[in-house]
Amino acid sequence: MRASLRASWCGPTTATPACGERLVQPIETQARALKLKRLFVLTTRATHWFIERGFAESAVDEPLPKEKKDLYNYQRSSKVLVKSL
Repeated sequence: MRASLRASWCGPTTATPACGERLVQPIETQARALKLKRLFVLTTRATHWFIERGFAESAVDEPLPKEKKDLYNYQRSSKVLVKSL
């Protein structure tokens, strides 16, 4: 089974130190409940934030499902990060 979160963002009116935690923590909890083995994210701006929360950088071709690899836009320079659950 695979799950995907398309996008998330903490805007200027909602940005607090806990904003990202409130978005990511329930997703991790749900993924564990579904017995998923890992989560992956693509980010152009928050690499450090995800690394601080246990994600690790990965090559584009390793963790991404085929349909995501086929659509990956190299011009955006998104970082691929993975977290084992």
